Amino acid sequence: MQPLLAIESAPLASHTTSFLEIDTQAIAHNYKTLQSKLPNSTCAAVLKADAYGFGIEAIVPTLQNQGCNTFFVAHLEEGLFLRACLKNSLIYVLSGFLPNTEGLFVENTLIPVLTDFEMTKNWAKECQKRDQKLPCALHVDTGMRRSGFDQKDFSKLLESWGLLGVLDIHFVMSHLVSSHDLVDPLNEQQKLLFDSLRHHFPNVKASLADTGGIYLGSPYHYDLVRAGKGLFGLFTPPEGAPPLQPCLKLFGRILQIRQAHKGDSVGYGATYTLSRDSKLATLGIGFADGYDRRLSNNAFAHIQGFKAPVIGRISMDYTVIDVTDIPESLYYVGGWVELVNQALTLDILAHSIGTISRELSTRFGQRLHRVYK
Repeated sequence: MQPLLAIESAPLASHTTSFLEIDTQAIAHNYKTLQSKLPNSTCAAVLKADAYGFGIEAIVPTLQNQGCNTFFVAHLEEGLFLRACLKNSLIYVLSGFLPNTEGLFVENTLIPVLTDFEMTKNWAKECQKRDQKLPCALHVDTGMRRSGFDQKDFSKLLESWGLLGVLDIHFVMSHLVSSHDLVDPLNEQQKLLFDSLRHHFPNVKASLADTGGIYLGSPYHYDLVRAGKGLFGLFTPPEGAPPLQPCLKLFGRILQIRQAHKGDSVGYGATYTLSRDSKLATLGIGFADGYDRRLSNNAFAHIQGFKAPVIGRISMDYTVIDVTDIPESLYYVGGWVELVNQALTLDILAHSIGTISRELSTRFGQRLHRVYK
């Protein structure tokens, strides 16, 4: 029989059918590894989308224990949630603010990243109304075409020094398009443009690099680096660099074992037909839990070192695996199988279906239990 799984943080309920095991020691290791490459820069943590799906409440203490005191989220709602977890740390909201939400930023000590001239004017008005310089950051677009001051708005900004004078600008930032590719010429092009824009703010700090940008070298580091995916081991450093550790295992529980016959089809749409008499196990995990439907007929489960292929379409609540070639002593109703582990990482799964690991991690459903090691 497969031994019961030892969970360090809390025992699993007997009715649990799937869970994530998240190794906070791996996250701590990754933060230390990234910070070690930044002797003259601060490594901030980007915790968008509930810390990339890993659970922000449990991740924040781990990062704080490593000395991280600067955090980024995407939207105000995320900032409000994070502020409830953190009392004194700096929290930046990357999308800035919508009209008439300035007060929520001030009341909750959140810092907007200003992305256009109109937003900057509104923040300046808030400063004047409260008769104080309020903190902010300026995001200039150097090639992403997604967010940040475009050339026209940046020119307006430079013509409005009176407006800028009432702001407490923490840093000027931009975002790299292709930092994962060390030889992409876009990296150097963006850096040159960023330097030409930030020279208008000679006494203001700067931030350009994400996780990939760290490995482009010290000229890209400036004062602040914004690490996201690397914290969770969702980035492969260049050859020769210290490795980052995957922090995730995904488990599904066997609910039923059945005998099926050659020629039988499996799952919705009959997309898989058995070529032999087989033994099948149904797992209590599906795409509602974040186990992506595109992995249908295109993934494996691991049972104590043995591989069991996923067959048929993954449905909302269930996944079927073929356990015919696995010793019967290793699987049973109520037993656990691994769907993501150190050998079958989220990056490997994502690559197999033509996507990225962050798409998979941020889709893990609320029904999926999270256990922190």
